[in-house]
Amino acid sequence: MADSTIINQRVLLLGARGMIGSALAKQFSGPSLSAFGHQDLDITDYVALEKIFRRSKPQLVLNAAAFTRVDDCERFRETAFVVNAQAPANLAALCKKYNAPLVHFSTDYIFDGSEGKPYREEHPANPINYYGSTKWEGEKRIVSSGSSYLIVRTSWIFGKNGDNYVKKILKRAMAGARLSAPVDQVGAPTYAEDVASSVVRLLTLGGTGIFHFSNTGKCSRHEQAKEILRLYGLNNFVEAAKNDDLPVQAKRPPFSLLDLTRYVVFAGHTPRSWQQSTAEYIEYLKQNEQELRS
Repeated sequence: MADSTIINQRVLLLGARGMIGSALAKQFSGPSLSAFGHQDLDITDYVALEKIFRRSKPQLVLNAAAFTRVDDCERFRETAFVVNAQAPANLAALCKKYNAPLVHFSTDYIFDGSEGKPYREEHPANPINYYGSTKWEGEKRIVSSGSSYLIVRTSWIFGKNGDNYVKKILKRAMAGARLSAPVDQVGAPTYAEDVASSVVRLLTLGGTGIFHFSNTGKCSRHEQAKEILRLYGLNNFVEAAKNDDLPVQAKRPPFSLLDLTRYVVFAGHTPRSWQQSTAEYIEYLKQNEQELRS
């Protein structure tokens, strides 16, 4: 649970039904939490947002709402831009107006993946797909807004209440479908529950600015897929593929590992490995198999 001084604040949570949002809702489950999913509130509607601000008078705003379907961002560019860039700018303006700090989530996909080493917070962004471009634009607009903000960049999210790579691999394996995964896409799978816990740590310690957070270690998508199957007790074959051979709309960075030094030093905490967090999530899926049938 969150520190009591944070819990006792009036917290406004947006994107409450997604992977990170639902994990945050558990962490901030105090009596003063106002939580909205996209079914409840259109975050692209400035007037509707301001009504919520006036009504709930938040002391802290958590924005876990985003258009995260990377390939769909290429097809539905206007929607992606409004949700990932314009809406965070509006939120930041409202946070400044109503004197509430903003916590926002961004992505490893703002980097092009050409460095071959983990990216520090200050490394220049150079997104190679439209999802990354809109997320980077959202970051810039928050930073320039004059509001108090905490931006947490993370990577390869999996978790409860949403589609993710872990569930995709398991569903395809259980259906007997052919499995392939790229060996030239390397990063750090990260559990949404751990992201939410990191936010609590950072806020408790007064963290502001930009932090990178992920589970530790690295793997290719091919290695991740094999580990997912092993942990679930399946032995399907996973064909090794190349990024360029996959039938996807958007390019993916070949190496998008995030450097966690700033977080580790500031929070005094080293995140657990991606294998450990994946094992915990798969135990959850074994007990909640309906999520694999949805």
